[in-house]
Order: sequence, then structure tokens, then C-alpha cells
Amino acid sequence: MINPEEMNKKIREYETFLEDTLKRDLAEVQKILKDKVKKYKEWEEVKQVTKTINEFKEKDRDMVVRVGLGCGVHVTGEVSDYERTFVNIGLGCLLEMDCDEADKYSDIRMRSLKKDIEHYRNLAVHVKVNIKMVLLAINELQSLMLNK
Repeated sequence: MINPEEMNKKIREYETFLEDTLKRDLAEVQKILKDKVKKYKEWEEVKQVTKTINEFKEKDRDMVVRVGLGCGVHVTGEVSDYERTFVNIGLGCLLEMDCDEADKYSDIRMRSLKKDIEHYRNLAVHVKVNIKMVLLAINELQSLMLNK
């Protein structure tokens, strides 16, 4: 038979594990997941821009664009050459591509991000299950103490 001191010690250990490990892990996974979803949306935006550029190219007319430079500063410009575009492929590196290449490249990046998003969603579910298990264990120990 376990004495109440040992039970309280075990409950505190579970609570510490829950707070210091599992909740921190869940916060980290959710932060990574949020970042991956944000990047996925950025690549969706690249696809939309290439689609819009192709539409203007077919209509054979200039496109007026407004680009944010940061800190709330925007500039307006006119696109008249639809053959080449620059795509940020990461780490601030721009790669010159035509619109079809940019569209295909964004598909590749989106597929990769989709796999990552699925992985981190599953990981978040796994951590949440572990949190529930620890909470159930704490609850069980507390009910055992109350019954004695």
C-alpha cells in the first residue's frame, strides 16, 4: 500500500512533467505548424500571382502593381514584360524564372510543406494524447487518495 506522501510526490512529478515537458513540446509544435502554414499560404500567393500575370499576358496589356517595401511603405509600378519573374527561394535568394517555372516550383514547395504540415499536425495530436494520459493518471492517483 502506498502512503499519501508518496502519492503526493508522484502527483507533483506528473504535474511537473506535464508543465515543463509536454506543454512546452506542444507550444513548440504549434509554433512550427503555424510557420509552415504561413509559408504554404505564401506559396499559394505565388501561384495566384503567376496566374494573374498569365492572364494579363494573354490580354496583351500592362499591369499596374503595388508592392510593399516594408515599414508601411509601398510603391506603384507597371509590368510590361511578362516573360521573366523573380522568385524568393529562401534565405533571401531570388531566382529568375518564367511564370510556368515559377508555378511548377511553387507546386513542389507546396507539396513539401503539405507533408510537413500533416506531420506536425499528427505530432500535435500525439502530444495532446500524452497530456490527456498524464491528466488521467493524476486524476486516478487523486481519486485513490480520496478513497483511502
